[in-house]
Amino acid sequence: MAGNTFGADGEQFLGSLLGMAIGDALGMPVSGWSADRIRERYGTIDDYHPKTFSDGADIKAGEFTDESEAALCIVESFTANQGVLDADNIGARMGFLAAGESKRWMGETTLAALNRASDTLVYGVPLDDDGPATGDVAARGIAIGLIHAVGTLNLPALTTDAELVTRITHGSPLAISATTAVALAIQFAGRRQVPAASLASATASAMGTGAIADVLSAVATYAERDASMSTVIADLGDLNDATSVVPTAIYAAMRASSFEDAVFSAVNVGGAADARGAVAGAIAGAAFGASGIPQGLIDHLEGRIYVSLAAPWFFRTARRRAGLIIDLTMQ
Repeated sequence: MAGNTFGADGEQFLGSLLGMAIGDALGMPVSGWSADRIRERYGTIDDYHPKTFSDGADIKAGEFTDESEAALCIVESFTANQGVLDADNIGARMGFLAAGESKRWMGETTLAALNRASDTLVYGVPLDDDGPATGDVAARGIAIGLIHAVGTLNLPALTTDAELVTRITHGSPLAISATTAVALAIQFAGRRQVPAASLASATASAMGTGAIADVLSAVATYAERDASMSTVIADLGDLNDATSVVPTAIYAAMRASSFEDAVFSAVNVGGAADARGAVAGAIAGAAFGASGIPQGLIDHLEGRIYVSLAAPWFFRTARRRAGLIIDLTMQ
């Protein structure tokens, strides 16, 4: 399908944010499970399921986790700040989540960084510059990719923005690279100027070098062989490490013939099912648009109203930042 000269449209923004939340919510109850355990318990994940924590806390079916919540903090801040990304503003929103029930979902490094920053109110100073790169952090690239999916692509600006949102909690080059990879894949899907089968190779090419780019190049060869998700997972692993989550999420989206194909294949292989589902869903949502998402998956998603209201304002703000909207009321 030919891409829009000016990039993604409003339906793709909505589709990507809904897709992110849907993939996240589908993977939520089985995150950390093996594919065998998923099959034994559910057969196939093709709908939402609840989750009960070891302390007895119950999470309703259709709830999404910190992957989507952190990305939505970026969406909220960017929109409220009229197109300016501010690490302290985003971090404060994430810190509010870390002080509540959402801390259940957050990784140790993320939670520790946010708790430390809550005392200083200075975000963007990670705990260290050599920490882990995880799928939940990489998912922040979803919002960055959408911001850069309109107007002329400015790769250095995308990279700078991806680093800014990563360094709120994580400072390693690998973590920054993972967020950048997700952002690139999202903007490629949103522009619809790269064939789905070439998404991994296009992302790797734009990145140049590094561990994530190397794995994405390998994933492109799997696509040429039409390898199954289980084969790719067997080779790359199903852990929460971003070098596994990001490439496998992109692979799930690039070989899908429909939105549901992408998210179901992403979550049923187990491992970091919520992070992989969120990234795959966001890419597929950008590619197929909101109209390509089954209505049932939207209707039973908790938080769907909030996402649906946030998306058009986010889209408009991204277009204004890209110079595609001139507000004559502003002096």
